Amino acid sequence: MTITPQQIQTLIEIFEKPALWVSLRAICDHPQQELRVETPFVDVGQAQTMEASLLGVSALEPGALAITDRMSHFVSHKQKWRFLKVYDRRIIRKELNPANQFVAYFVRYSIKLLKSIAYSIANDDALNDDFPVLIQFIRRLNGIWDAMSSAYKYAPLTVLPLDNQLLQFDPKYHVILQSYLACESF
Repeated sequence: MTITPQQIQTLIEIFEKPALWVSLRAICDHPQQELRVETPFVDVGQAQTMEASLLGVSALEPGALAITDRMSHFVSHKQKWRFLKVYDRRIIRKELNPANQFVAYFVRYSIKLLKSIAYSIANDDALNDDFPVLIQFIRRLNGIWDAMSSAYKYAPLTVLPLDNQLLQFDPKYHVILQSYLACESF
């Protein structure tokens, strides 16, 4: 890989921006979470949140109700009925979203890019002064990588979500997107 001093300076300018490091640390410490509502059909004993609206829908499912002489949930046509299974409303917090996956991808990508450039200039006397700066960036990125949640750190990113709303409009994520695009144009 042939690299010029101007290209190295451009790369250093990308990674010297304090906003990039503040954003990476902030996302690492508090990644964006998605809240999802799921309604699995579960045994009554496993239900966490039973809602009246879901009980009516649950009653229509096969195997959801049974006639009983013991404790009942309701009486219909002089018969005692109890629920065996119900739709349960659960709120799930997930860190695994395209924006967080992109941040992890950016960190991996940056480490590889900086390492390859550092190795290519290590023996070049004209560019050797920039070597310690690149190594410092690599160490900082490795620290961020180690602190990241494994929920999205190892999730495969099949498509770069460049049109993702969070990457476009959240200032922390947007700084990382802009840094990535600057590296890609490098």
